[in-house]
Amino acid sequence: MAPLAVMFIWLINLGVKAGFWPAAQQFTLELLGFLISFALVLASVQWYLLRRFLPKAWLWFIATGAGVLLGALAVGLSLGRSSVQSWDSIWIMAAVLLPIGLAVGLAQWLHLRRFLPNAFWIIFIDVLAAGSILLAGGAFTSLVELMVLVLPGVITGLGLLLLLSQSHPKLQYQVRREASREKSRRFPRLARVGIGVVAPVLLFFVCIWAYAASQLALAKNEGIYSMVEEAVIARNSQGFGGAEVVRIENVRAEPNSRTAQPHVWFGGATVYLDRVPEGYNRDHFLAGSFYIHVREGWVHVPEGALPEFIGWVMELYNMEGVNR
Repeated sequence: MAPLAVMFIWLINLGVKAGFWPAAQQFTLELLGFLISFALVLASVQWYLLRRFLPKAWLWFIATGAGVLLGALAVGLSLGRSSVQSWDSIWIMAAVLLPIGLAVGLAQWLHLRRFLPNAFWIIFIDVLAAGSILLAGGAFTSLVELMVLVLPGVITGLGLLLLLSQSHPKLQYQVRREASREKSRRFPRLARVGIGVVAPVLLFFVCIWAYAASQLALAKNEGIYSMVEEAVIARNSQGFGGAEVVRIENVRAEPNSRTAQPHVWFGGATVYLDRVPEGYNRDHFLAGSFYIHVREGWVHVPEGALPEFIGWVMELYNMEGVNR
């Protein structure tokens, strides 16, 4: 999704320069880019895998994409009118993921209910799949937490397998199995096994490079700073909840640990406001986030984007000259 989001933002910025539409906030563009990319990727992959099993599978594509987009927009409008800044990050994730899972489940149920018995279970499957991401906690900062992203695919895959197994007679499965055997005779089994082993490995290394490169492009578009302290001050100079920033103290920046990559730092500060923001109970807070060094300077990478993982990929591919 990250590479598609970069392309989306690039097209929007190109339209701004051409005068087709006014400029928008960087955060809004990133959010829309990831949202549209997620809807397209999810709908396309599921349509491709299910097109032989579902009648009018193109309606599944529309239902899935529309469920993601409409559900996310509804959640965004609802949360935008409430003081969610004071919520814990895990509750914010729950308030976003569960309604989107419900919206996708309802949209897919509208398509499945016409020909699939017990189609209503798709609603519970999608909500459970979306909620499983909460097991990673408030932020993805390690490879172990990243593995949690496998759960939604496992849950939806098994759920759809069980639902679709009720809609096809055994004879159809037998015909399909015989057809697959006939095709397998045309292609040596050893070659198929080799491709099955090598292709995912190659795809993994291509995808991690594309992910790191696109996240760095998004970070550069947000701003490049000569020092981490400068980035910390710039990012925390904006007020919120009706309060304005009056001063920033205790600005600090250093590698997150002794074993951390030298190009991945954690920067923080104490931010004081002129009043207590709406939904909060104090006029100051501790701000902290990750920053990565690129050729032009330092850029901000949020914890949810896996900055330490990005730093590891940068070392692996010598991106931005980190090994020089």
